Amino acid sequence: MKRDAVAVTETTPEGLAALIYHIAHGASQGQLDPEFVRKLGKRVDKELEAMEATDRLTVADKEQLLHAVQTLHRTADVEEGARLTRALERLRKHDAQSQPPQPPAA
Repeated sequence: MKRDAVAVTETTPEGLAALIYHIAHGASQGQLDPEFVRKLGKRVDKELEAMEATDRLTVADKEQLLHAVQTLHRTADVEEGARLTRALERLRKHDAQSQPPQPPAA
């Protein structure tokens, strides 16, 4: 059964939740750039605000969407943290290789 979209947007709550979960899954698999995911998250936040402003969301829709948005933001944070960790490891490895050997301590 296809539900009607909310008046100020053509997006249905189910469609938005499905999209958010899909983006979060792609991000968790390393298929999407964390910065791109963060920008999408901001756009999703605005869409959710527009939907909430109409007061037409059911409690179940609102809970599902809030869970999806939280999942997306947590995933973006985790992936960005992992990216930073990998970058630090590469820097440390590069620094270790470029430093001259130290004489043994006496």
